[in-house]
Amino acid sequence: MQRIELDDQTADKLATQASALGLTIAEYLKTLVPPTPHRDAPVASLEELEAELDKLVLDLPTLPSDFSRADIYNEHD
Repeated sequence: MQRIELDDQTADKLATQASALGLTIAEYLKTLVPPTPHRDAPVASLEELEAELDKLVLDLPTLPSDFSRADIYNEHD
């Protein structure tokens, strides 16, 4: 188990917030830190990731073939 040192004011604030939620300080701190993925969690293959990304692609028009940097910065000369 790791230990952290806090000043008294911070410790009191954490205790107050935890108590208001009916939690111990340790339980309350766990709600503030996002869970870390398990090392044994399955890893998606490249094909699976590409399939997920394909679902997110919107059917938008493409840029014109003559689109250039000047089209972006023409108002900032």
